Amino acid sequence: MKKLYMLAAVSALCLASSQGFAAGYQLNEYSMTGLGRAFAGAGVVGDDFSALAYNPAGMVLNQTSGVQGGLSVAHLNAKVRGEQNGEYAKTKMNIGVALPHAFGQYKVNDRLTAGFGVYAPFGLRTRYSKQSFVAEAGVRSELEVIDLAPAVAYRVTDKLSLGASVIARYIHGRMTNNLPATMMGQIPMGGYSDFDLDGWTAAWSIGAMYEFTPNTRIGVSFKGKSMQTVKGSHKVTGSKLPVNQDLTNGEASPDLPASLLVSGYHKVNEKWGLAASVRWTDWKDSFQEFSLISPDAIILAPEGKKTVDEKWRETWTISFGADYYLNENWTLRAGVAYDQSPVRNKYHRTIRIPDSNRTWVSLGASYTTKNWQFDAGYAHLFMKNGTSQYDKEPKAHFKSYSNLIGVQAQYKF
Repeated sequence: MKKLYMLAAVSALCLASSQGFAAGYQLNEYSMTGLGRAFAGAGVVGDDFSALAYNPAGMVLNQTSGVQGGLSVAHLNAKVRGEQNGEYAKTKMNIGVALPHAFGQYKVNDRLTAGFGVYAPFGLRTRYSKQSFVAEAGVRSELEVIDLAPAVAYRVTDKLSLGASVIARYIHGRMTNNLPATMMGQIPMGGYSDFDLDGWTAAWSIGAMYEFTPNTRIGVSFKGKSMQTVKGSHKVTGSKLPVNQDLTNGEASPDLPASLLVSGYHKVNEKWGLAASVRWTDWKDSFQEFSLISPDAIILAPEGKKTVDEKWRETWTISFGADYYLNENWTLRAGVAYDQSPVRNKYHRTIRIPDSNRTWVSLGASYTTKNWQFDAGYAHLFMKNGTSQYDKEPKAHFKSYSNLIGVQAQYKF
């Protein structure tokens, strides 16, 4: 199956994934109360208006209508070492990414709730120096996915609630890299390749929540796989070949994976609440290979197409968290999570996707008044060191970590 892929001409290409987020290029950072507990209990805690993005059935937990907006910032630090022309070489990534989100929710009556959200469910950013030893495999890689998501939730009984969301999804991708100095080892080439693609598609999610008691509940939600075609331009500059031009036709057919989320929450007493989540993501069905077509680039790649075998696997993420209700105004929280990487081994880990398993440690706090609530969260991601040795790309060793911090404000009416 073909994934979003910006063709890097003759050199090996694949999608970039920022390790500053969840494994692969999946994002969770659209709830700052969730960030504070490592997203344990996602969609069923009911302490902000983000439930429609995790489990739309959870919208019924809010007793009022309201709006919220927030911003999180992810910072990735990666040290990369390897060899270039038989000599030791090194480079680094030091990247910051801002992720805004916004939600609104209207309580129609005691059973029906409607909502709307704008958030980023997938995304990535990696960037290396043009002078680095990995520059032919990748310089700049970006993927932006924005969901515009209306949703409804209905309380079928006092215990069972159902929800659904239909999503308009915008995708923008950018990929650049240096071209090899020579073609077939003899013909002078060089230059810089730049792809810029975008497009729209539709997506959906459904959810259910069961409340055993007012203080104990579990939710299950499913997000469907989305398929789309993105189109744009391919520009080559600085080459010794006669290809310094806008090669106007670029195209890809990216798939974004389906996922299943199970979350639970239990309020132990007036002071403590416990939460947990397990998420399965079907990368195996969505990222086996990755291609981009550029018909005008036949001089740079056979048939104007380049394909990389990714062979990603299904992944599991598990998280646990706790809330401490200090008083009527303040809530403190913490959480831990283990996030499995979809990359199978070093032979399918690429320069553009140096993804690896990671462990989250999170902290957060909320301050609540009659109509306002202010939330903040922080997480440190401990990432397993990884080696990439894909095909003809330069062998590289990665040592990475990431920090996430975010704030949001809620207004209830």
